[in-house]
Formats: sequence, structure tokens, C-alpha cells
Amino acid sequence: MAKMMKCGDLMPGCNAVIEGKDDNEVMAKASEHAKMKHGVKTVAPDMAAKVRAAIKEKK
Repeated sequence: MAKMMKCGDLMPGCNAVIEGKDDNEVMAKASEHAKMKHGVKTVAPDMAAKVRAAIKEKK
């Protein structure tokens, strides 16, 4: 089942929706999005945990 996360759940004001075939793909895409759009150089372990918790089944 496909997965997704809404960046705005973690970064208020961001309307990006990141989708992937599984949690790992969403995590990779979210990391790239954070670097490109939010200037994040490295994803800290606590932020990675928050991202993983925000991933939901795509409806």
C-alpha cells in the first residue's frame, strides 16, 4: 500500500505532500525535500522519528 506524509504537519506553512511506495521511500523523498525547500543540511534523529511518525497510508 502506498504511503504519504504532509510536510505541513511538521513544517507549518508547507503544502508539500510526499508520497512513496513504502516508509523508506517517503523518508528518502522527505529528506531531499527538507534539504531543497527548507535548508536542512542533515536530518537529526529526533526529526527523523517525527517524520516517520507522520507517515500514513495513502487513501
